[in-house]
Amino acid sequence: MNQTEETHLRHLFDGEPILNVYNDEIINLSVGAPGPDLLQLCVSNMRQATEHRLLAEEREGKYYLFQYGITAGLYECRRELAKFLSRRYLDSVDGKDLILTCGATHGLQLLLCSVVSPNGVIFVEEVTYMIALNVFKQFPLMRIVTVPMKLGVVDLDAMEKIVADEKERGEYLIDEEKIFWAVFYTIPTYHNPTGMTLSPENCKRLVSIARENSLLVACDDVYNLLRYEDVEDPPQRLFYYDNPCDPEYRGGNVVSNGSFSKILSPAIRLGWMECGSRVCGVLKQSGIMKSGGAVNHYVSGVVASLLELGLEDSYLNLLIRTYKERLESLCNILDRYLPRCCSYRRPEGGYFVWISLPVGTNGEHFIRWCQEKYKVTAIPGSRFSNAGRSENHLRLSIAFHKNDVLEKAVKTLCTALLDYARNEIATTGNDTRTANED
Repeated sequence: MNQTEETHLRHLFDGEPILNVYNDEIINLSVGAPGPDLLQLCVSNMRQATEHRLLAEEREGKYYLFQYGITAGLYECRRELAKFLSRRYLDSVDGKDLILTCGATHGLQLLLCSVVSPNGVIFVEEVTYMIALNVFKQFPLMRIVTVPMKLGVVDLDAMEKIVADEKERGEYLIDEEKIFWAVFYTIPTYHNPTGMTLSPENCKRLVSIARENSLLVACDDVYNLLRYEDVEDPPQRLFYYDNPCDPEYRGGNVVSNGSFSKILSPAIRLGWMECGSRVCGVLKQSGIMKSGGAVNHYVSGVVASLLELGLEDSYLNLLIRTYKERLESLCNILDRYLPRCCSYRRPEGGYFVWISLPVGTNGEHFIRWCQEKYKVTAIPGSRFSNAGRSENHLRLSIAFHKNDVLEKAVKTLCTALLDYARNEIATTGNDTRTANED
């Protein structure tokens, strides 16, 4: 019998030709994850928080932290998390509205399994988080429907019509648990990949569309706290606009799906969903949650101490300062060196910058060419599209590399784009595929 030998891989990106950000031979601008210079700071923080939590367990003597937990997640963690989020959002967060998860992707899968019709519809933006698209394809009875974008955010005029048409089109299984016929997956704040943010007026309108059509809006809110602009009125999460005090409130049509992956460490595997009463009620009775008890219960206890001791606040402040500097450096390089045939919009937070290439340019072809000739790589736009469009775009990440490496890589990328536009396209005509602009 043939046996396949397991390859010794050290991290998620190991062995990936484009995504392996640890490959010293190529400067990789692809990955939305912190680098070793930031992750090393987690050692002392986690050690201090672990000691604090274990001492508390010893004093109490019941050792509940090592027992099955309640389905919503460790009370102390949700209490401290609610305080932390209230400070950071500048808006009150109630611990009873929080369900702990193993991260935003786990939260998204819980929603799809628990509260959405098994033969329902998943609406996605024209470009979106690429691995979410992989998650959706694991639900073969659900149809994935693309919604156009305008200026880097969802086109609500188009969405309203598409949702109404899809609602009339099918007979969807709805019961006491599957309470929504469809879900709209969106990243309204510091979008991945475009970096843009939905305006307050459009947030209100999106909530109205969701209520009128009995639609769930699942917000991937993992970048909300990475805000780099000092403004008196920062962007609010979409959940803020689904206010229970509104006469039109229907028990909650918005879920804010957050994670510690971007504000602490990807390895923690802890996140949260902020939900209305209807969704909370279903999730707390979920067989998946009841059978296993609270997810990642022990780590929840350590994170509760991390929050209580103020360690997470300090670390997040450092991340914001670091990423703000990196974003400014990257944008300064683009402003100076990006060819005039290309363009971008400067985000105010998050990880990503979305570059538009000349219409007709094949981003996949360019990246392969650039990686070979200039030893710099990024992710081509088509990877973020369920329809395989947005070929003439690239996504750059500020998260992993230190500033000096980032500046060198972006300047090299700009040189490569100019070389490609002058020679590869103009001379050989290699890029002839039709592309779209958002």
